[in-house]
Amino acid sequence: VQRDVLAPAGKLGILIANTTKYGPAVHTIRPGSPMEGLMFVNDIIVSIDDVDTSEYTAEQITKLMKETVREERKITVLSAHR
Repeated sequence: VQRDVLAPAGKLGILIANTTKYGPAVHTIRPGSPMEGLMFVNDIIVSIDDVDTSEYTAEQITKLMKETVREERKITVLSAHR
């Protein structure tokens, strides 16, 4: 299922890994993260603010998130969760 998640400004408390052929995936969601219940381990990040990230590395995703840390972000994921 592809869905959009609105991530608040600030640190998200998630770790990204290059684990799939479809793009970088969520590896860890830290306890207390504002993304708990919105994103899940193994969700594939396909875009951030409508920028296609399917070819990005985990490092590139992390860099993009840091550059927009003061803004709300729309993260589009492929997920087994609805």
